Amino acid sequence: MFMFVRFIISFAFLLFFSEAAIAQIVTDTEKIFTENSNGYYNNPVQTIKAAEYLLKNAKTNNDKVKAYYLLSESKFLTDDLSESIEYLFKANFLADSGDDYYLKSLVYIAISSRCRFFGIEDRASSYIARAEDEQKLIKDEDAKTEVETKILYEKAGVLINSKQYSEAINILSSSNKILENSKESHPVLQARIRKALANASFLASDYIAAANHYQKCIDILKEIGFEFSSVAACAYNGMGQIAIKNSQYDVAQAAFEAALACNVIESWVKADVYQNLSELYLKTDNKELYSENSMKHKELSTALIWKERDARNTLITEIEKEQNIVINKDKSRYTTMFVGMLLIFAIVFIAYFVYNKKLDDEYNKFEKLLSRIEASKVITTPVLPVDEVTDKVEGKVLAISEKTEQAVLEKLKEFERGDEFTNANMSLQLLAKRVKTNSKYLSDIINNNKGKNFNAYINDLRINYIVALMQSDKKYLTYKVSYLAEICGFSSHSAFTVVFKSVTDLTPKQFINFLKKKIEKEKESA
Repeated sequence: MFMFVRFIISFAFLLFFSEAAIAQIVTDTEKIFTENSNGYYNNPVQTIKAAEYLLKNAKTNNDKVKAYYLLSESKFLTDDLSESIEYLFKANFLADSGDDYYLKSLVYIAISSRCRFFGIEDRASSYIARAEDEQKLIKDEDAKTEVETKILYEKAGVLINSKQYSEAINILSSSNKILENSKESHPVLQARIRKALANASFLASDYIAAANHYQKCIDILKEIGFEFSSVAACAYNGMGQIAIKNSQYDVAQAAFEAALACNVIESWVKADVYQNLSELYLKTDNKELYSENSMKHKELSTALIWKERDARNTLITEIEKEQNIVINKDKSRYTTMFVGMLLIFAIVFIAYFVYNKKLDDEYNKFEKLLSRIEASKVITTPVLPVDEVTDKVEGKVLAISEKTEQAVLEKLKEFERGDEFTNANMSLQLLAKRVKTNSKYLSDIINNNKGKNFNAYINDLRINYIVALMQSDKKYLTYKVSYLAEICGFSSHSAFTVVFKSVTDLTPKQFINFLKKKIEKEKESA
């Protein structure tokens, strides 16, 4: 009897302290995540270490989501862009199967931010919408307020990208008021909102308002010891740009030097600072420093182009994987439902079997169609434009007489000098009829003589056409990208952006901005 009582006491003692230890681990995990949820702006390397610790000691999927989220945000600031995206979608995969609506919202907002950064605006908006759905389910009022504010911040970012500055300023002002009225303070988020307000005001040419917002951003950051963070670097860069506008060149130089002195500064911000410094030294007639900073800007921008292209491809691939997972989940759900119906309604077995087989056949056709479209593209995209068609010719190489080949090539030259390729319905068959040959001959001739397939051939003509228009007529630099896409034959903004970058290594917006600056410099030097 004594031994039995002793065993019960020992077991109860062990159970009590085990539960206490588990509770302590949970508390520590939450504390580490909270402390680092904004810390990566100030010290991403430290946050990476904390996240790796969380991942190593993770007890639940939510612990892993927190670790992957922190790794993603930190890696983005250390220029490990592709790795950052991979971690973010690992967090997304685990968060989707859980019920932590706060974490889900944070992950969706982060994906929206990446999509916006890489110019995939439609996807950015869709992830914002998903974050809004999750935000409605959050019970903790402070967490709900934080997510609401971050959603508004992302919406404003999309508006700024589309040059709707007044609307963006209104949204950011609303988010700022929400934070000011909340019980808990979110200084880093407040500073980011001030920075975004400054950016929007600057782009709207309201330099006084922009300067005030940048200064308030810096003041907030100094209060919490974040004056050398990535947020501060952006603010200092903005203050320097305003000083240049006001011909306060000493002030501008000090601001740019403050930006470069920040412990954390994103490469694209650093490249922009170098470009702004070169502009400053050009205005102050310091040729040596102008050349030095121009070279730094050029070298860093070149490196960034490759990094960003790889990261963009990684983002597109991850989005496509997510879509396939959703499709497979839907298929599995339907299969389970139909199997249940089979068990319950045995009498209608034949009808069910026919219906299920038809559904499977339709789905297989859908998969084959996706594979066929995917195989014909130069750059893999999650959503493929319907105005581009494949021209893959199977079988042996056709014997084409030299006379026939030359005749077709002459007609292709004439075709290239015109603008028929801007017809969104242009296809291999339509062009074959135009040059009076058959599609197989035409495909073979294009492949052998142009060194590319029909899609690449048409896309190159379209991109070269719109580039020529932008170079020859300034009015095209003021048009929306979607309208430029339509002019040169693309029916989709996203398709145009992907193809444009694959041909020029620049996004349309980057190309337009560079061309505008070139024109301005030519005016100044004239």
